[in-house]
Amino acid sequence: MRRIIAVAALTALFSLAGYSQNYPKEWDEYLTPAYFYSLKHEVNKSGDSGAECVEALLAAARRDIASQIKVNVTTVTQFKDHDVNGQAETEYSSSVSFSSDVTLRYVETRTFYDKRKKTGYALAFLSKQDLQDIYDARANKVTSMLKVAENAESERKFDVALKYNYWALLLNSTLPPADQPEYAGEPAQWHSRSSIERILDGIEFKFAGRSPEDDLLGIFDVTFDGEPVTTLDYTINDGLGESAVFQARDGVGVIEFRANMDVRNVDVRVEYTYEDESISDPEMKLALGEVGRIRFADAYKTGIPVSNAIPKTKRQQKKAQQAIEASAASELAREVNSGFAHTRFSEVRDSAYYIRSVNRVLDALIAKDYESCYDLFSPEGYDTYTRLLNYGNARVIKRGPVKMIDFDGNIFCRSIPMMFSFGNNYKSFMENVVFSFDQNGLINDVTFGLESESLQDILSKTKWEDDAKMVLINFLEGYKTAFALMNIDHISSIFSEDALIITGKKVVKTVVEGGIQLQGEAYEYNRQTKAQYIRNLERSFRSKEYINLKFSNVSVLKTTRGTNTNLYGIQVKQDYFSSNYGDSGYLYLLVDISDQARPLIHVRTWQPEPDPDFGIYGINNL
Repeated sequence: MRRIIAVAALTALFSLAGYSQNYPKEWDEYLTPAYFYSLKHEVNKSGDSGAECVEALLAAARRDIASQIKVNVTTVTQFKDHDVNGQAETEYSSSVSFSSDVTLRYVETRTFYDKRKKTGYALAFLSKQDLQDIYDARANKVTSMLKVAENAESERKFDVALKYNYWALLLNSTLPPADQPEYAGEPAQWHSRSSIERILDGIEFKFAGRSPEDDLLGIFDVTFDGEPVTTLDYTINDGLGESAVFQARDGVGVIEFRANMDVRNVDVRVEYTYEDESISDPEMKLALGEVGRIRFADAYKTGIPVSNAIPKTKRQQKKAQQAIEASAASELAREVNSGFAHTRFSEVRDSAYYIRSVNRVLDALIAKDYESCYDLFSPEGYDTYTRLLNYGNARVIKRGPVKMIDFDGNIFCRSIPMMFSFGNNYKSFMENVVFSFDQNGLINDVTFGLESESLQDILSKTKWEDDAKMVLINFLEGYKTAFALMNIDHISSIFSEDALIITGKKVVKTVVEGGIQLQGEAYEYNRQTKAQYIRNLERSFRSKEYINLKFSNVSVLKTTRGTNTNLYGIQVKQDYFSSNYGDSGYLYLLVDISDQARPLIHVRTWQPEPDPDFGIYGINNL
């Protein structure tokens, strides 16, 4: 705190020079070394209105405040890491601008116009303590991001790990060095940078062959240190331009070939900046725009051999299929599927019937003859199928390996990789689609499966009953899919009528004269009834072309309340993307699976960041 006050003491003296006591006396409390401030006055000789006069003075005062904050940041800076791929100097000067620009959102203002003397006065001020609180909150945010990134890396969700390491790197660079935090025993700046470099260095793309289901799609084996990634985003340059963002999932990546073009090599750029996703975080959006992109050479994988030759003979087709089945991604799928073998779920009788049904649906999707498989669905299943068709342009990548599961007469055919793209969107999503059959052999649901790491985490719980594992998997997949397909009826059905629904947000107070004040990091938590929550959600859905949920840091714990031993707390870091909105935060669900056919949510909370007082909502604080 003393370092901030000392720097601005001389500035305060010069800011007051030449003023007589003609401004409101109550302003004096802000004209002390405890504040950054700028007091401007001018006799109105131009004939402008009083409002126009003070508005011009106010703009000048705010510019002066920005300069003072820049002086503060540069004065306390004694060192700078000069080894961020040669970008440190540019990064630093931009960071100083960002630090002052973003802090201006918290500056308060006062104006006064003396009609008799035709003189205007404008005051802009910011408490030094408030500025220190802003720096402290920003440092805490850097630490939280690095924790999310660390957990995501352990789950091999490298899209999340790269995003939050990079965002932490940029946000950390906007802090004076004395306020920059440490993480895992080293400066956060070094930790985030070395994590990014390590991940990018270990990522490898290997062409596995053409998709047997789509002549314009090829399949990549995407690995980190030889093991399949759980999730990763990337773009491809085929020599004619860069593609939209593709998503690799459980080791499977795709390349989309141009028709009638021979391609032998492509360049891949691993996504790590996530500039378009900063819409959910104004502070990060400004940082990404001001600081500029820090280039990491290992993000660029150049000259990757590919072949867009279409296998024509049976021998060529068989060889191509064998190459795909031998890929690391296929091996991972078989490993995940084997996790179900340790449960009580029996082998499926007449599995050929269910595989034929799924293949008919996939044939209909590929041929775009969507109604040709109508007879395979129950009414509710066909409703979900049509929602899936409306979700985006669906393309089948491959058909296996699949896992058939019999859960008390309900059959699940798991994990058909499919890609979904949208007309006005820069990014495609990959989902492992799960088909569910009722006891009459009809498809009664279609869902987006969990990633391999989340599945394995649930299946590995040795003390849980097998039924509980399956119910929770189905529940989480249904929850994610219901939001993606904007199925408001399904969402409403999984909340109990008296559910506790809490949403948290940062509080921003608007000052009448246009300044903005935030006393540190303040949070406001709002409770909604089920009816209010569903009504607000339905209103939100109407304006969206698509929604995609990305889960990371998934934690599921069993708990007991009174005599109810069938309660599970699900805590997850959720990234929410849509055509016109995005956010990132922490989701907590308390789910009752007493009725396995109808699990119910009793508590749902969402918060943008861990609360500075009690952290993340969960079993221990609700």
